[in-house]
Formats: sequence, C-alpha cells, structure tokens
Amino acid sequence: MGKLARIPIQYILKENLSRATVFEFFSIDYPQFLDNTLEQVADMYGINPAVLEDALIQVQKKIPDFDYDFLELPVLIAYLKHTHHEYTKAKIPHIRRNLERLNETAILHVFQRFSRDMQKHMMLEEKIIFPFALTLVELNEEFDLQEARALLQQHSTEVLSASHTIDDDEMRDLRVATNNYTFSDDDPIVYQVVMTDLARLEEDIYRHAHIEDQILFRKARREEILLKERMLREERKN
Repeated sequence: MGKLARIPIQYILKENLSRATVFEFFSIDYPQFLDNTLEQVADMYGINPAVLEDALIQVQKKIPDFDYDFLELPVLIAYLKHTHHEYTKAKIPHIRRNLERLNETAILHVFQRFSRDMQKHMMLEEKIIFPFALTLVELNEEFDLQEARALLQQHSTEVLSASHTIDDDEMRDLRVATNNYTFSDDDPIVYQVVMTDLARLEEDIYRHAHIEDQILFRKARREEILLKERMLREERKN
C-alpha cells in the first residue's frame, strides 16, 4: 500500500494541483470525490490503486527543459503534432469541463474564444506549414526538379513564417478575466486546479511557439536553401 492510498483526493491535489490531469486521464470525476481516499476512488473505478498512485507521483510541478534543436525536422514536427493532440483532446477539454463545473460563465466565454483561435492556428500548421516543411526534406532526399519548382511557387518559409506570427500575448484576455490566474487557499479546490492549469497552459503555449518560430522555421529555411541550390545546379545543367 503506497503512502497516498489513504489520503483524501483534495489533499493529494493541494500538494500538487497539476495532478488533476491524472484523474482526468483515468476518466475519474474527482470533484465528486474530494473527501474520498485514493484507494476508495480507485476501487470505485476499478483501477489498480498502485497504478494510479504511481501516475500521480510522476507528475512534476515544472515542465522539464529539453533542447529541441537536436531533433531532426520530421521528428520535431511529429512532436509538435503530438502537442496539438494533447491540447485538443486533453488540456483544453479538461479546463473547459472544470469551468463548467464551477459555473464560471464569464471566464468560460473568454476561454472558448481563446480555444477557437487556437484551433485555427493549429489548423494552419497541420494543413500547410508542417506538410510544406516535410516536403522540403523529402525533395532534398529524393530530388525532383518539377516538384521542387511547384512547391516553391506555392509556398516559402518567409511568407509562412510571417503568416504564422500571432499575437505575442494571446492569453491576455484570460489573464484579465482571472486576475492573472490568482487564487487563495479558501477557493474551491477545483477553482485552484483551473487557475493552475491555465498558468501552465500559457507557459506551454509560449514554449511551443518558441520551438516553432526559433527552431522549426530555421530548420525549414535551411532545407529550402538547400533545395534552391540544388534546383539552380540542375537548371544550369540544362
């Protein structure tokens, strides 16, 4: 039996509010069971308490640093697509559900607007930017002059980079609506979780944007230059 097994859910969360994502992952409606112990909740949902406890212990309060510059462009894009999936399937729905539970209609309205803008932004990346960057890599590996001409007539890293640039403070309205995600120990635990999740989401979004603006486009630009140089050599031969 682990050390968390007999501790009520609310105290497990107070120790680290980010642990709420674990309960969401296991589809546990934890706000209904804040006074129940971890062992009791695991039993209700038919989950091995040791597995649930291990997942909770693994949650870190800070996002670990990683040098994404070492990743090859296709691997970097695969990672960015994975983060999009996390936003749409986990992080954003988790925050929305808790705002609905709390009946925080004003904050929810702002968050829904932010979510729609995020969705449009991710769609631009998934439909245009990522495929363009991957095709640059493919054409540098297996060169085809006609395909290269067609690709570069359609897109360029310079134009896409400019269109990708977004408001450098797109979560401003959420900060205003939540007073900079502040909360007190007297606030409901679910409200504390929401504010913590919003602050963490903002940190994550700006890290994501930095990876795209400073690493993804730089690597894509390098591939574009190599492709143009190859095109020039082939055209000179003809």
